[in-house]
Amino acid sequence: MIFSSNFLPCLAYMTAILEESEIKINIGEQYRKQSYRTRANILGPHQVETLTVPIQKAPNNEIIKEIKIDNRTDWRKTIFKTIENSYKKSPYYDYYEYLFRPLFDRPYDYLVDFNHKSLTICLEILKINKTICQAEFSYFENKNDFISFNAKNRLDLPDFYKPVEYFQNFGNKFEPNLSVIDLLFSKGPESVQILKSSKNSVI
Repeated sequence: MIFSSNFLPCLAYMTAILEESEIKINIGEQYRKQSYRTRANILGPHQVETLTVPIQKAPNNEIIKEIKIDNRTDWRKTIFKTIENSYKKSPYYDYYEYLFRPLFDRPYDYLVDFNHKSLTICLEILKINKTICQAEFSYFENKNDFISFNAKNRLDLPDFYKPVEYFQNFGNKFEPNLSVIDLLFSKGPESVQILKSSKNSVI
C-alpha cells in the first residue's frame, strides 16, 4: 500500500502499516486541506480535540513535499501543552513523553519532514522496525495501492479496521480511531497487540 504523509497518524493508519514490509509514503501527491496531513485527534477532558499544524499559504495543486510549516506562532508549544493536559495522568505518559518532546522543541521547515519524524517516533515506541520510503508515486501506475483516511469523519472507517476498545482517560464512551498517541499513552506495551487485533481482514 502507498500512504499519505500524516501527522501523528490515526489508529486505522497504524493498523494498515503493520501489514507492510516497507512503509511507502507518497510525497508527490497534491496537498489537501483539513486532512490528516496536518491534523491529529486526541481525547481531551471534555471532548475530542484536533491538533493542527499550521502551514504557509501555498498555490492550488501544490504537492505536499513543497508545503512549508508556518512557524510565525508558537504552535508547537500550544500543541504539546494540549497533549500534556490530556494525557499527563495516563499510565504511560511519563514513559513516552520525553520521546515526543523533541518533535515540538525545534522548528521544521517542511511538513513532510515533520510528519516523517512523528511517524518515526511512533514506530520506535511500538518497536516496529520498518523502513520508511518517501517518494513520488504515480497514481496512474499505482492507483490500486493508494490508501487514504477520512479526517473530516473520524468514524468513517476502512473495511479492514475494526477498533478494539481500550480504557481511555475521559468519558464513558469509547472514542475510536484517535491518534496513535492516545493508544500509546493509555496502553503502552500492549499497543501493538491492540493494533493487530483491530485488523478485520487482509488489506
